[in-house]
Amino acid sequence: MDMRPPAPLPEGYLDFFQSLESWQNEQTIKLRKTYVHTKENLTARLNRHRKPLLSQINPHIDGDLLKDLLDSFLDFLDTARPSVKDPIGQLRSNFHQLNFDHLVKSFLAPKESELIAVAKQLAIPEDFWIFVLDHSLRPVLRLIAESYREDLAAADFHWDFPTICPICGAKSHFSRLRQEDGQRIMFCDRCFSEWKTRYLFCVHCGCDRPKDITYLSIEGHDAYRVYVCQQCHGYLKTYDERTSGQPVDMYIANISTIYLDMLAQEQGYTNHDENQVT
Repeated sequence: MDMRPPAPLPEGYLDFFQSLESWQNEQTIKLRKTYVHTKENLTARLNRHRKPLLSQINPHIDGDLLKDLLDSFLDFLDTARPSVKDPIGQLRSNFHQLNFDHLVKSFLAPKESELIAVAKQLAIPEDFWIFVLDHSLRPVLRLIAESYREDLAAADFHWDFPTICPICGAKSHFSRLRQEDGQRIMFCDRCFSEWKTRYLFCVHCGCDRPKDITYLSIEGHDAYRVYVCQQCHGYLKTYDERTSGQPVDMYIANISTIYLDMLAQEQGYTNHDENQVT
């Protein structure tokens, strides 16, 4: 399927994220040989504590694993993003200062203030630090999430927080409408989990009045839509498999549809990131 967006993206933008996904795929494949996750009773955990799974349990991601992944990811960035050479060098020169076991716990909790304090200590940009830590851990988070794919797809699975990944706690900004029945499936671009939610329904405020839920799209790209709510002015990007007749790479589809984010935001809608609670 043609994934070229109707509006131009920054030069190299899509290529970078396609390469990033390839790096994550390679690391996940490698980890399958060495990393073992002891599966939890997902439904019982979520019903009892109403918090994402990885904020409740110890997934046994040790500091050495994070260190190896971070080192590999910085190698990737050296080639893919030469513009961040200086913070990469600064971070590498201070590896000896990092408590990698504690970093894993702070990331999964999540305790962003502790992570930001580390960035200040290392004298590197906060956004860069969160980005490299997040993406370094994604391969192992994806491997853990695979264990719960069938649980999330079960007919009786229910989760009260449709925009929050029930596995890793990341915020979801993208969904798909399933080809066979139009079921809305939320997508997590951090761990690649998917979970069901209602179709005609605002995932932010719960509004389900048909006249208050509409969608915007761009001519010629009808399969990609942004659903908007007239009550809370929230929006959700969505790929409709029924229109195209085929699935897509949801990670890349989310990245390549930033034109829908711009369209929604220009008209006064928000993805409510400021209200994220995990």
